[in-house]
Amino acid sequence: MKTTAHRDELLSTIVLDPTLHPVIDDLAGLERLVPVAPGETESLAIFRNQLPGLLALRGRGQAHTEQVRRLILLLAREKGQVERWIDVANALTLLTNASNLALLLLPTRSEDDVWAREQFGRNLLRHARRNGDGEDIALARRAVGDLPQRPAHLALPTSAAAVAEMIETMARRVGALQPKPQDEPEPGAPRAWALEQADSLKAYFAAAPGLADLLDGACKLFALIDDLRRGYRPTGMDDAAIEGGLILAYARLLRIALWPARSAPDVATKIAARDLVRARDADPDRLGALWEIAFGQGETVAGQSNRFLNIDEIG
Repeated sequence: MKTTAHRDELLSTIVLDPTLHPVIDDLAGLERLVPVAPGETESLAIFRNQLPGLLALRGRGQAHTEQVRRLILLLAREKGQVERWIDVANALTLLTNASNLALLLLPTRSEDDVWAREQFGRNLLRHARRNGDGEDIALARRAVGDLPQRPAHLALPTSAAAVAEMIETMARRVGALQPKPQDEPEPGAPRAWALEQADSLKAYFAAAPGLADLLDGACKLFALIDDLRRGYRPTGMDDAAIEGGLILAYARLLRIALWPARSAPDVATKIAARDLVRARDADPDRLGALWEIAFGQGETVAGQSNRFLNIDEIG
């Protein structure tokens, strides 16, 4: 995958992939992991226990960020190409944001997960301190949660075997952060995309999900979660189902937040989703923070074109 713009590269001469590939982001990709089971509680518990690792999410988010940078550099060389490529930029931005939000939404289940979450969390806080105000910093802290004062990867090994293990671990992690393009990805699975798949990226951005359907799905999950909480039994299945339900519900709400409103019903849905999240006092605070971050990102995309509606200007 080409990640940087070479000095002689031009958007007008990029060789585009003629095949239209199905593009799916890391939040939407969670839907395919919900199994068919005898009951909803069991289904959500199984879903919770087969969530993806975080290294791959970090890799896709980073890969799409690099493609956005590459596109910006190339647009500076051919400003007349902006209109043709704007929805490629929008698609890559959505894919990046979805990966990064999923990284903070999903649980850590391994040392690699902890490392990926911590690395991204520190980067998010650093960005907020450099480019945001006090409110942005506070929001980032809520989303990231508590981080160790000393980054885990700075702990020095004390033996030759530990040094070898550290080198092997870092090589594996660096490799995971550089995803390779796949000719035939598993149907419904997220993957990394490049500018060469511009037509597929445009089609992804054009086919916005039904925001009202996502909200309805989240509300149904919340009803089940609240029932489980009221009749709580300290069983592994109930605990896993509640956590799995929260992850899936907020994944749907984050998608509502990220996609720009294209109509009055979309505006109403986004406002209803915002009100719903703010009323969910019993849910972990970091989930509400993720929603606020995603909502701001969606508003940024919407503000770039009169094709979309900004919620803050309306409601």
